[in-house]
Amino acid sequence: MMTFQRQVIDNTIEKLLKGEDYREEVVNAINAEFFDFAIGFFKEIVRAKLDSEDISLEWYKTYFINNSEFEPSESAIFAGMNKKTITNIYGTASKEIVLDVANANLDYLSTLIDELKQDSSDEIGISIKLNYKDVYVELNLAESLLVINALATKKAAIRGGAWSSIGKKVEKPLVTRLCLLCGVPKENIDSSIFIKNMELDYDREVDYKLFDKNMNSIRVEVKLMGKGNPESADVIHARNTNLFIADTLSQQNKNQFDSNNIPYIEMKKNNNVLGDFKRALKRLNVPYKE
Repeated sequence: MMTFQRQVIDNTIEKLLKGEDYREEVVNAINAEFFDFAIGFFKEIVRAKLDSEDISLEWYKTYFINNSEFEPSESAIFAGMNKKTITNIYGTASKEIVLDVANANLDYLSTLIDELKQDSSDEIGISIKLNYKDVYVELNLAESLLVINALATKKAAIRGGAWSSIGKKVEKPLVTRLCLLCGVPKENIDSSIFIKNMELDYDREVDYKLFDKNMNSIRVEVKLMGKGNPESADVIHARNTNLFIADTLSQQNKNQFDSNNIPYIEMKKNNNVLGDFKRALKRLNVPYKE
């Protein structure tokens, strides 16, 4: 899963507070991580090609799939497979399984490339030329296609990890920032990592907790989701939500909250996020500075 730098999280929060779209920050982070991977990958390719006299694709398997210097998850990417996909298919991501699948997939890709070359009526030529510290190597069609496939797999993995983790990274600091800006006393704030209460079937992990003037618990949920996501309507029941904060909500989502008397805040295209948050706090009897 992608690891966001503090600056990306801070920039995302600032955009949300201003009612701006935060997605540009995530896209920029995805691209930065992908480019960093690509440059490192190309450097490793140059080293591997220079150290190998094997003109077949075995050099790629030796240096990128069965090389103990790489984690199994990296070997899977080099073979055009995502570790998460392997887990979903085989129910495990043990080192042995990942490497077996990676080797098998590379063999399949090699066979597929050979068939494509034989069946192609066009004499298409693809080659990747790499220069590193005055050293030059050129990859043939098969090698180039494997590298392109690995890059595509890595970009997809980074993208998936980024969008699934950005909410988790931003949720607590976003509410903490809102509370700080609105002057909520520290004793009325709880940003702990909450553990499921096994005695209550519905008591799933909650993103944040506030306390009203009588120190009653206020359960807060945050979702940086797209418009119309049904999870928003479900979470108020599954997590006994008292306050819901979202990037975007559909009218159906809002109707659901209204009918259940649950205050909510929609942040996108909202030029008064702090005012909405204060109104929600007042409604929930949570102390703050006027």
